[in-house]
Amino acid sequence: MPVQLQAGLISAGVSALILVLGELFLRQRARQEKRQGIQATYQKYSEPLALSSTDLFWRLREVFDTSGAGFYLQGQVHATKFEHYKALSTLYRLAVVLGWIRALRRELFFLPGASRETLKRLDDALHSFTSALAEGGHVETRRVASLMSLWSVGVTPSTEVVTQAGIRIDREQRRFLHEAQAADANQLSDDDQLRLCRAVADMLADVIDCPRIATGIVEETRHRAVSCLAVREAWIYRDWQAAIGDLVLRDAQLGQRQFEVIGYKQFEEMSVNGEEEDRLWLRRLHTVVDDLDVGGDRTRDARIDQLWEIHLATARIIEALHKADAARSRISPATVRAVQEALALAAAGS
Repeated sequence: MPVQLQAGLISAGVSALILVLGELFLRQRARQEKRQGIQATYQKYSEPLALSSTDLFWRLREVFDTSGAGFYLQGQVHATKFEHYKALSTLYRLAVVLGWIRALRRELFFLPGASRETLKRLDDALHSFTSALAEGGHVETRRVASLMSLWSVGVTPSTEVVTQAGIRIDREQRRFLHEAQAADANQLSDDDQLRLCRAVADMLADVIDCPRIATGIVEETRHRAVSCLAVREAWIYRDWQAAIGDLVLRDAQLGQRQFEVIGYKQFEEMSVNGEEEDRLWLRRLHTVVDDLDVGGDRTRDARIDQLWEIHLATARIIEALHKADAARSRISPATVRAVQEALALAAAGS
């Protein structure tokens, strides 16, 4: 082969190799820049979420302190400035976490290329938080257990059957209350209460496959059965959570974040002098802690367990954020220890 031809082929090969390597370099650089952008965005959202979750965690830890430090949630009227501030700031801390969760849902989790493991751990923690606010399956099963004990039902159904009975009884009660135009069973007339108890007793016997509850027993236990049915609840459904999150979000003026959360001053102003539509959402959130005695009867007030689950879910969010980047985590060692303690106690008690 002539020397000139060999030189030409070598030159062409080198040029092609340079072109391929250049393209690979550009692609690698683009991927690196994307990862860096995702990491920067993640950090900018994880830090305020960690801060707001920490604030809420310590507040709820105080609320459930056995010394009774959370007394300020009791009563519908807060006589002192301290009680008013504590109650309203508890709502604010709840709303802020919902706001940052909403921001993450709207921006961060739609970024391509983010670490699946990191996002799954955090997403699971966020899901536990939203579920604690929105779902009351444990209330339904506890209601079934209370009614079975009250009516001396002599069978031991499986967990699945109890769950199904709880769902059907809850639906039956909601249908009955809707037709009677009553908010809860306590508002029904004596005759309607008896009719509701009879319907619930028949449904319970049908689902768990036990003998029909005697009419005399249903009549005799009507007041106690109504107490089992009229559990105080304040579930914040997921669409409501999104709306409350949007309520406290504002477009960010600076930085890489698209959203910011309003400050306490704006929140208090909204709660006092805001538009009626905005105050409606705050009132819905307020039902979670309105006149709440965490030392009260959990079988009569589902919000006690609800708030406790929110407390644990907040701990899981903090744990997930800390583990995502422990080396650069700004979560204090005291908070990490308190979170680990809370989750360990919950695991031991489950």
